[in-house]
Amino acid sequence: MESLSLGVALLAGLVSFFSPCILPLVPVYIGYLTGRSVTGQEHAWHARIAHAALFVLGFGAIFVGLGATAGLIGQLLTRHLSVLVQIGGVLLIVLGMNMTGMIRVPWLDQQRSLSGGKPPRPGYGTSVLLGGLFALGWTPCVGPVLAAVLVLAADAQTVARGSMLLGMYALGLGIPFMAVAAALEALTPVLRRMNHYSRWVSLIGGILLIVLGFLMLTGLYGTLFGSLSG
Repeated sequence: MESLSLGVALLAGLVSFFSPCILPLVPVYIGYLTGRSVTGQEHAWHARIAHAALFVLGFGAIFVGLGATAGLIGQLLTRHLSVLVQIGGVLLIVLGMNMTGMIRVPWLDQQRSLSGGKPPRPGYGTSVLLGGLFALGWTPCVGPVLAAVLVLAADAQTVARGSMLLGMYALGLGIPFMAVAAALEALTPVLRRMNHYSRWVSLIGGILLIVLGFLMLTGLYGTLFGSLSG
């Protein structure tokens, strides 16, 4: 059961990375972190990797903190956890419908970008800070998928498991980000082509959220995944 939940969290991170509001901006973020445009002067490869790793560390810390909080809430509200999970199931169905385009929740389409104002001076500390700001600013954008993992974290009922689930989510989001940083010039054209299919990623992700929400609402999630893990 636990290993399956970790797999779901990892997959959720990958879905978030390939979402329409993140995927097109990945090369821009990497160029921003290293203090140059993606079409500008080549930056040292090892420095680019270091900035990307610290950026991932920054948003990973925020997500792990959210997971710990969700796990603690689940632990404190054990008596009412079944009701909370059902409410979470309804929420996931609504968020999934928003991802598929069946309904539209305007605030979920809002996001914060790095543009505007004087950009901070590039540095390793700045990369960690921007990673944290990324997690906070893009939460509405990745909210539907992130909410699913937070519901799982609350259902885990422990701080450690909640932290682990959101850590896996951050890993799923961070691994492809690091891969792009390592091979930026080669992968940037690929990402541009993949952007044409990002709508399909949102559609599939939304359907999966609706299914997961239905399983949680009906109480079939624990039964189904428990039998699979057994």
